[in-house]
Amino acid sequence: MHSMYSPQDTAITEKVLFIDYDQCLSDENVETLTSISSDKEVIIEKSFPTDLDKIRYVFFLIDDFHIDSFNWLESMLAEVKDRNTYRMIMTKAAPTRSLFQFFAQELSGIVSLDYFLQQSDRVLETLDEYGVFLEQSLHCDLVTELHRKKLKDRPIKRLVLRTEDVQYILTENEKKVLQNILDGHNNRKIAEIMFLAPSTISTVISHLLKKLGANDRTDAMVQIIRRGWVDAVR
Repeated sequence: MHSMYSPQDTAITEKVLFIDYDQCLSDENVETLTSISSDKEVIIEKSFPTDLDKIRYVFFLIDDFHIDSFNWLESMLAEVKDRNTYRMIMTKAAPTRSLFQFFAQELSGIVSLDYFLQQSDRVLETLDEYGVFLEQSLHCDLVTELHRKKLKDRPIKRLVLRTEDVQYILTENEKKVLQNILDGHNNRKIAEIMFLAPSTISTVISHLLKKLGANDRTDAMVQIIRRGWVDAVR
């Protein structure tokens, strides 16, 4: 655990906790984070601590957008659900709209590590004033998402995989196969469309199910829809 106190320890009334799940913080990052505020204690852990006394802000840091990271985020947000803390997802890479799904778990916001290192005071002050903070790069995506939800009562013409949301998770063939599954095609039809042998398609689907933690094709569709990786074209 990394922890730094200000010279006037008695003035510290709140704590800022960073949980570095993927252990992606450099020594320089740690040094910068532990000096973000003179009146707050900064704690950096690799797992969830047992003592949450006076912790006001919790940042869950992830290095990528893989299934394991998303599953970890779900479990961590559940841990702090009923606590009086701000819950933030912090990403090493640029954040994406695939993280919006976690707002259903009382998430307070999303920010990248780089942005926070430059604007930590602004992030913490905004959380204190409004209870939420979303990095500016995601604002347009949020408007698009809200518009999409507004149209949810219209008939769905087609389900389209958001390839940018799974670019670090699935191979090109897996993305194409998954889109064809969303289009309702069976393995033989997918093989014809992709000019591949049916046995190759079966192998791709096997790898796909394993990555998604799904039991079958239907479960795979449920998983990606639940995670917000699909757009409904209406």
